[in-house]
Amino acid sequence: MSCKEALIPTSIHIAPDQTVKEALHLLEENHIRTAPVVNSAGQLVGMFGLHSLMEDLLPMAAQIKDGLTDLDFIVGGAPGAAKKIRKVGPKLVKDHMATDVSEIVLNPETPLLEVIRMLTRHGSPLPVVEEGSMKYVGIVSEQSCLHRLHEILAEVEKEEELEKSQK
Repeated sequence: MSCKEALIPTSIHIAPDQTVKEALHLLEENHIRTAPVVNSAGQLVGMFGLHSLMEDLLPMAAQIKDGLTDLDFIVGGAPGAAKKIRKVGPKLVKDHMATDVSEIVLNPETPLLEVIRMLTRHGSPLPVVEEGSMKYVGIVSEQSCLHRLHEILAEVEKEEELEKSQK
């Protein structure tokens, strides 16, 4: 079994030159947290999601490695974070996306068990690209993997019942 068994071929993706506000609207409209960023050549160039945006809302001192770990001392911080959304909205997705996707990309032939390992390590969804070209094919999610595993289980149970009835 391979990744293509749990693949969700999707046209939902974001262009790097879209605004953050447009991208957030697309995420909200489709009830998703993350979407692939695909350039005009159809290649995956990054991932944009709510997690990326949330990081941008934190003060710089909390964003750096080994920076602030407790922000309880900031009184009235939420309005400041809300204002940052307004400030980031007109900016381009390419400036606010995760670009180091080399660790998280899958290809259609990735074994399903490896897909599950990657999902547990990196979260859901993961982008699927053609090997070598980085041409975007779709995504694999925890839900799509579980759905496929349920289908496999049904097939196994059917075979087991058939074997029992032949004895």
